[in-house]
Amino acid sequence: MTMAIRKDGIDTRDKILKAASEVFAKKGYRNTRVADICGRAGSNVAAVNYHFGSKDALYVVVWRNAFDEALRAYPPDGGLPPDAPAEQCLRALVHSTLHRILGAGRLGHAGRILMREMSDPSEAIRGVLRDVIRPLRERTRMIMKRLLGPKANDRDIGFCEMSVIHQCLAMGFRRGKLPPGITKGGGKATPDLIDDLVEHITNFSLAGIRAVRENIVKNNR
Repeated sequence: MTMAIRKDGIDTRDKILKAASEVFAKKGYRNTRVADICGRAGSNVAAVNYHFGSKDALYVVVWRNAFDEALRAYPPDGGLPPDAPAEQCLRALVHSTLHRILGAGRLGHAGRILMREMSDPSEAIRGVLRDVIRPLRERTRMIMKRLLGPKANDRDIGFCEMSVIHQCLAMGFRRGKLPPGITKGGGKATPDLIDDLVEHITNFSLAGIRAVRENIVKNNR
């Protein structure tokens, strides 16, 4: 009997996590009620407090789980060795970022929640968001430093980091839809379209970074 009760508890917790991931990704933190989650999970409202302690705590677990799952599916290093060319590392980073932001289904939940946090930040995951984003920022800056050369300063690196990542975030806010004329009907975030965006953003960024590097050399820095 005890084992049956324990299994029921695990099943309920898993159902709540699945439902919460879907609802938070669709509505965001502020517009989601615990009743919405429990209704979708088929559980009692009290089950959230029992298994997670609060809506805030549930939100943290949901986002961290979704983020970790998306990172496993789309690792920022793309499986490349540490000494891979910086250009390949940048392409892998853009690929990981865009697929995590624009991915469909469960793997896209982390990206959709992140986009909502960017436009309407909550206190609930501010700390954990900062902790998980920091290593990604450090990796991005390392790639920019390699591409820009030894004479690049923090400002050069920061501007290039911002330019690359903001292109990816802009597509996240657009949900991968492109203006009419580029693709039929404005396009949708299909895997093929995402891969086309990866190539465009990577090539566009590399051209810009080369121009910045040439300017650094020209100014004898």
